[in-house]
Amino acid sequence: MRLLLDTLVLLCRQSEERIQFSPRLSFFHGEMSTGKSTIAELLDYCLGGGLQKTPAVQSELVGVQLQAVTGDVSLLIERNPSTSSSVELTWEGDGEVGRENLPIAAGERPAVGDDIYNYSDFLLRHLGSPLLKVRKRKGDPDSALQRLSFRDFYKFCYLDQPDLDSSFFLLEQPIRMEKSKDVLRYVLGFHSDRLNELQNDLSEVRQTQRTMRETAKQLDEFLQRYGFNSKDQIGFEIDRLNDEEEALEVEIEDQGKVGLPASTVAEEDQLLVNGLTVAIASKTDAVSEIGQRLNEQESLIAEFIAMKFKLVRSSTASELLKGAEFQACPACGTEVAPKSDGVHCVLCRSDLDTAPGGFEGGSAVMERDLSDRIDDLKRSVQRLKRSHEKRRTELGELTKARTEAQTRVDSARKQVESEYMRRARKLEARRGAIKERRSLLMRIRGMPGEVEAKLLEADQLSAKIAELERDIQTEQSRFEEGRSNVRALERNFHLLLRAIHFPEIKEDDKVFLNQRTWFPYIHPKGNEALAWTFSDAGSGGKMVLFKICFALALHLTAAQRDLPIPRILVVDSPMKNITPDINPEIFQHFYRELYRLLQSDLKAWQCIVIDQTYFEPPEDFADHAQRLLTKSDPQHPPLISYYHGH
Repeated sequence: MRLLLDTLVLLCRQSEERIQFSPRLSFFHGEMSTGKSTIAELLDYCLGGGLQKTPAVQSELVGVQLQAVTGDVSLLIERNPSTSSSVELTWEGDGEVGRENLPIAAGERPAVGDDIYNYSDFLLRHLGSPLLKVRKRKGDPDSALQRLSFRDFYKFCYLDQPDLDSSFFLLEQPIRMEKSKDVLRYVLGFHSDRLNELQNDLSEVRQTQRTMRETAKQLDEFLQRYGFNSKDQIGFEIDRLNDEEEALEVEIEDQGKVGLPASTVAEEDQLLVNGLTVAIASKTDAVSEIGQRLNEQESLIAEFIAMKFKLVRSSTASELLKGAEFQACPACGTEVAPKSDGVHCVLCRSDLDTAPGGFEGGSAVMERDLSDRIDDLKRSVQRLKRSHEKRRTELGELTKARTEAQTRVDSARKQVESEYMRRARKLEARRGAIKERRSLLMRIRGMPGEVEAKLLEADQLSAKIAELERDIQTEQSRFEEGRSNVRALERNFHLLLRAIHFPEIKEDDKVFLNQRTWFPYIHPKGNEALAWTFSDAGSGGKMVLFKICFALALHLTAAQRDLPIPRILVVDSPMKNITPDINPEIFQHFYRELYRLLQSDLKAWQCIVIDQTYFEPPEDFADHAQRLLTKSDPQHPPLISYYHGH
């Protein structure tokens, strides 16, 4: 999987910055904030990653180009910061020349040829790697397949500064760790083309089986909702419709013989109008009678109130004139007899035996009696008013109903078509509905059988699934070469840790690669109970060295055993958290071992190193380049030569 980076070009607002890479070793070093890490980040960006928007990049970068070689194909990769979803790619080689705007994410249709759906597919294809698909969830045999992308491989080739001491190739991240595991399985020989094909076939057969069963389930639920989920039910419904159609035919024939029905809809409405008219008249009389009684009682209340006032005045007059002796009539002035005969009134000469005797002593009782009668009448008036209002409301409803019925009568009388024809049409419409319903039932009569056939066919696929699972197990049992690669990786990792003088790593310590988690563990003196790994290393510097050594061991094993991994290694700040002047031994031994590997087993690899301090390769190290980046030395400018903002 040859990947050779040649030139990185930064198109800036005021300049064009060009970074030339050596095919063997390129070392970038110098001061902080001069753009060293930005070189690796822009390489990652050109290879499909995201853009790290530092202040300099955000304010000055207009575009970026990368000239590279994949296999025997020369590439010109162009990206624009304003477009994050695609890569402009121009290629030449293998007898073909092309230019395409390839999407980062795969779409539904191929972008190039028949099987290249995105930028990652293009890179993998020209690196000589098959387009692999793996299960999204390993513990779920029904899980959908997903692609392994170039980015999944590149995380083992680009060791970026932020993740050097915080993440071990994303193997600790629950969502993203499965792809890292899949890459290690493939690189180390635990994933073959045959296995990939079998897993694809198994996924397709399972998907077909799920589709059949889901289709049968939905069809059965639909038929069950309308009561047609069995042939017997459909047959029973067809027989019922046939019987109803026969009865309908008889009714149609009888209607033709008998003629018009005895009562039409208009006549029925007219009868309703007549009945409502009688009810309205009765209700009107009731309303009138209640109104009359209401008026009488209201008049009676007024009379009682007036009488009460008269009684009050009479009582007052009697009280005032009590004991008075009249010399003359107060009305006409006629002198009265000086003496009474005891039989007649002195004043009006009325018979005293028949006179009421005034209101002495009984006026209060009479006033209370009048008040009670007035209260009784008021309550009666309230009841009459409620009854009157209710009757008026009922009268209004009856009147409205009669108006509607009369409107129907008038409308029916205006229609030319007779009630006979309307009823005949109604019968014909029902007969048509019966025929349509029966036709539908005849068409779906075979559906219950189709449901059973689908389920039977889905069950038959279980045998095919079992066969494919056996083939997959057989193929996986052949991975003896993969197990041999794992043992070689364990040996190389231990040798590298010893070679760089990793703290507390002894010759009799053992390295164990857990093939479930794919974390390498150190067993001090072979004691598994004392095992530790990346997250247990303690200091940040040890975690950095642990991760870099594992990556070097993986690439060394790939070189020794011809394993499929891109032949490039980009390390940003291998001495992160390690001070060269305080830990000179580790600093020197690491770079000496790195240069030794690049001159021997990894001589076909391209290595790009970014660090603050430069370590000179040996004199016999051919074809290497180094660049110093500073803020103030014009001979060694920063990445963007004119920019000094941050």
